[in-house]
Amino acid sequence: GRAAAAAAPSDPSLGPDSVVLITGAAGFVGSELALALRRVYRVRRLLLVDNLGIESEAGSAYVPPPSGGSPATRKVYERYGEEELSAFEIKRQRLFRVFQELTAADFYDEDEDGGDGGGLRGLDSMRLYRADLRPSIPEFFDIGEVPLLEGIFQSHPDITHVVHLADVPLSGQNQAVPRSKDSIKTGPMEAVLEEFRLMLLRGGGPSSSSPEAKADPAAASAAASVRLPHLVYASSHEVYDWLSTADAPVDRDGRPLNSPNPPPFREDLPITTPSTLHGTNKLMDEMLAASYHSTHGIYSVGLRFFPVYGPWCSPDSEVYGVSVSTLDAAAGEGSGDEDEDGAFEGDVRDYVYIDDAVDAVLAAMQYRPGGEDPPAVVANVGTGKGSTLRDIREELAGHFPGLKGQTPKAAAGEGERRATVSIASAERSESILGFKARTSLREGLAQTLEWQRDRQFPYGPDPRSPAGLDPGDGGPEPDEAAAAAAREARRLRDEDRAVSDSLLDASGVDECSPLDRDCLRGSPAFPCASECAKEWRCTPSPWDDAAALSSAVTAGCDAVLYTVALDGGLEGIPSAESEDSSSFVGAGLAGDVGRRTRARCNVAFVSDSSPLVGRLRDGGKVYTDDEDETGLPPLLRHGPWTVLPVPSPDGEKSGWLHSFSGTYSLEHLPKLSPGRFFGRSVRIAAYVGPDVVADDLPGLLKRMDDGPPKGRTALMVPESVWGGRGHAIIGGDGTTAPGRNDRVQTLVYNAVRIAVRGDLLGGGPRPALDTSLVVHNLPSEDSRLFRCDSYAETAAWGASSDGHGLEFMASLHDLWSRAVNSWTGHGTWWTGDDGGDG
Repeated sequence: GRAAAAAAPSDPSLGPDSVVLITGAAGFVGSELALALRRVYRVRRLLLVDNLGIESEAGSAYVPPPSGGSPATRKVYERYGEEELSAFEIKRQRLFRVFQELTAADFYDEDEDGGDGGGLRGLDSMRLYRADLRPSIPEFFDIGEVPLLEGIFQSHPDITHVVHLADVPLSGQNQAVPRSKDSIKTGPMEAVLEEFRLMLLRGGGPSSSSPEAKADPAAASAAASVRLPHLVYASSHEVYDWLSTADAPVDRDGRPLNSPNPPPFREDLPITTPSTLHGTNKLMDEMLAASYHSTHGIYSVGLRFFPVYGPWCSPDSEVYGVSVSTLDAAAGEGSGDEDEDGAFEGDVRDYVYIDDAVDAVLAAMQYRPGGEDPPAVVANVGTGKGSTLRDIREELAGHFPGLKGQTPKAAAGEGERRATVSIASAERSESILGFKARTSLREGLAQTLEWQRDRQFPYGPDPRSPAGLDPGDGGPEPDEAAAAAAREARRLRDEDRAVSDSLLDASGVDECSPLDRDCLRGSPAFPCASECAKEWRCTPSPWDDAAALSSAVTAGCDAVLYTVALDGGLEGIPSAESEDSSSFVGAGLAGDVGRRTRARCNVAFVSDSSPLVGRLRDGGKVYTDDEDETGLPPLLRHGPWTVLPVPSPDGEKSGWLHSFSGTYSLEHLPKLSPGRFFGRSVRIAAYVGPDVVADDLPGLLKRMDDGPPKGRTALMVPESVWGGRGHAIIGGDGTTAPGRNDRVQTLVYNAVRIAVRGDLLGGGPRPALDTSLVVHNLPSEDSRLFRCDSYAETAAWGASSDGHGLEFMASLHDLWSRAVNSWTGHGTWWTGDDGGDG
């Protein structure tokens, strides 16, 4: 035994004074844990660590080729496949979701006057560190990014809890035991434990069990006074030997005979041979934890997670794969019984829902047995019940009428061996942690499938296409083919709603409010006026009537110029004073055609409570089309603009609040998502800021119309860091006040840029794109999907402008496009690499 007491324990309870470090924070469990810690315990600070890199057989960081894309530089994309990029993308989305939700309004400290105290609690209480903690040998504590971990501990001496979830998918490069200098070890467990040991040394010298402490009682006493954070780390059910369950003789209940630890696996029975190399690594982590406890008195709780599933699960997980194949089968794109990476349909696993897994971590974070020197603890995280992939597939298929009753075919190789069994004994976790899984497989799968549907089909049908329109919408009568397409679209929408009702019923959850992102599991509910919205789950807004009026006004236009000026104190639109005849649609057209074109195809959305609207109404500044048969009201005129008043809840900008997660401005809706705002005849919609005049609008429209080679332009935005503007700003700055999430948004974007180590656009204090001029290609479905991605990204942050969000989404689409083109052997026209002009 030790000669002196171990380090003094810190209080394991969670609360407003807690400071929690999470490694693997962009992972499945890590991201959900971060959300829970702030939602439930309102912890003072979260320190989030993740490498954010793209994992592959070839390495752990993505390095895109430089601009120009020669055949030699394009080879770098061949190192990564769709699976690696998909895994990176979902990590990015998880991380963004954490920062977007936890920096919303209800997480800000308010001062006595109701303000945010002049500071950003969201930014101060959450820190993101991009680091790869995997060590190499022999000098792994002196190179790479491991020293960053020491810097985190020294910068935050008040850390109360450490949750170590960082893990690395095994590949040919990673090794459980490194055998050469450049070999990468699969797990960073020793790096975390070493930091605890160093805390003991910094706090008072050697550990209480060292020879120095035994010889010097004062040193032992100093070490015992150090209060170490409470450590919880992730292990895996793969430490158990489930492989032998396929070959061992069984009793009448199906339990293997002559096994030292048959399923359900118990923590207090011997472990013989782990089932995977990953399990071997996790068992080594448990041995390290036990060793550091015996030699340094470092207490820890290890959690042997059985397969965790649910919304935001990893693309390489079995449940994710089955849910995708089920949705593909329901859409007629597959059979629904694809083999999931060689998994056997009959293999029995203990699937635990993500909310239950997080509950187990929270319980472990607050558990410490009595006594001066309690032993390190290991506990299972499971339900104690087994299910097969066949069970999961049948449960998911039951929500689709066309798939009910279908029996999946046997996976390749099934029948050549008996199924393996991996089920947790839940006795220890229930007795010492008070943890018991509460979510049934049926409930968890329903929520997972609903989330997966939103990922695969995040947006409603194109409202501008015949299939996306309902009869009586004011547009031209569709032909029979278009009418049939519209009927089919309505049938699919009805079926889509029926499936959602089925899933909500199975999940035991009432209909989600469109504003409840927790209920929606992070899926956006778009404003009803957005071209991205699903009509049965959208949020009404002041834009609804304005979009309907604008669509009727612009019917017959081929191109539209529009602006948005929602300031309740607006006296006038600066660009209305421009004398440039080429700055507006219809300029140069004579007679009634020119008059109608100029009046109907240049639209300004203005707050109806503004002095400008009042003055125009009082002064009779209206336009009436005597030949108009659509019943339009008289239209207000302000210079070349047709002013369409937009109601505001209180006449102030504060009224333009709408919510994915708590706060963001609706001002950007028509700017970034204009598909529902203009008539079906409109092909090109050009947005300009209210203080912006295009230098040569006809030339700009022609350039958009001509497009690049093969006509694939989705939208055009000037790049403010390269070349001139192509337009003039004639007054004002056209921006809203700085948003309190702007700094958070920029910080997270730049962390991702650093992680991929590439030429992603932007990264500076100001956006690289000048979004005071945006030209949209409305008929293009690719353009609509990009617009929806951009609007969702901008809206979710609650930032003051759309520049950073738009430039980041453009960069992300560019990254994927380059990779896909490389995989398929195609060039990229925007770099001149496919024989085009560039």
